[in-house]
Amino acid sequence: MSTREENIELRTKFYNNPDVAKFLSKEGVPKSKKAMSALMIAGGSSASESTADSLSFNCLNYVIFAIHPQQINIRDKANGMIIATIRR
Repeated sequence: MSTREENIELRTKFYNNPDVAKFLSKEGVPKSKKAMSALMIAGGSSASESTADSLSFNCLNYVIFAIHPQQINIRDKANGMIIATIRR
């Protein structure tokens, strides 16, 4: 599997985590690195700080959030596909 596919899979797994979905439906879409760090904690990331920073950068910068009245769609920029839908 290529690095690109692995990154897409990582983002898909992260955003489909029930704790992440709960956090996003309650707090909304993260708009800063600090908010993304809180999201990483909610997602149960036990990585080291530097790894968590690169992971949060990858998970925040390579997706597009589309906010609708009933849901939040998360689309991966690498392939354009929706990787998660979270009910609001």
